[in-house]
Amino acid sequence: MKTKIFFLFIFCTNISFSQEIQTEFVSKTPLKTDQFIGVDELENIFYINDNTLYKKNEIELLNYSNVNLGILTTVSIQNPFKIVLFYKNFNSAIILDNKLNELTDKIDFTKETQFNNVQFVGTSSENNLWLLADDNKLHLFDFQNHLDKLETQALNFYEKSFIPTSIKSTYKNIWIFSSNGAMQFNEYGSFIKYTQLKNYEFISPYKKGFIFLSNGTLSYFTNGKVFPIQMELNVQLKSIFINRGSIYTFNGEFIYHYNIL
Repeated sequence: MKTKIFFLFIFCTNISFSQEIQTEFVSKTPLKTDQFIGVDELENIFYINDNTLYKKNEIELLNYSNVNLGILTTVSIQNPFKIVLFYKNFNSAIILDNKLNELTDKIDFTKETQFNNVQFVGTSSENNLWLLADDNKLHLFDFQNHLDKLETQALNFYEKSFIPTSIKSTYKNIWIFSSNGAMQFNEYGSFIKYTQLKNYEFISPYKKGFIFLSNGTLSYFTNGKVFPIQMELNVQLKSIFINRGSIYTFNGEFIYHYNIL
């Protein structure tokens, strides 16, 4: 049975907001780069400059590039010891360790699966990757044994006219986002729920809901309620990254770190 949760982010005078969530400013770190990726659980900063991935901490600066695979599309740092790099133009991925050494050879999805155009790649447990492929289905792919372990129904089965724009995953769940909503599956590929979401510029799963940015305001939505998050956002904000109870914002020059209280 399909479960749906409907909530429209329509910011007008008659909307009712819940109590504001407080944050605590932690640090301000200078960074000049093309793209800020995020900060992992070990407080390593990841970013991309000139198509090269960098990992920076107080002790060392590491980098990785692969000119043979074209533009680096996405980087997943969910697991600091299994960093997933996806090169969409070459339909391939690479897995790196915590020193940015290659744990795998190039994973060529054209060669190792039936998918010529993988759209999105996400981290899963053990030696698995989530793939959203050109058949519009979600797949759990064992990259070590080259096995397609499970697949879902086509996304339009759960929600008509659903067009995916991004995915985010944890070890237990994966969310597929569109401009109109979020679809959630568990680690076994079972459909959990669909939440209708609109008018957001950034969104990330957080606890039992979502942290989202809309009209310059960062808020938390859960159980049908919106909780504004008290924090100063730079008008030149380029990206946001959520890691457990921490919020990182990047304005092109500095990373601002806040803890959610």
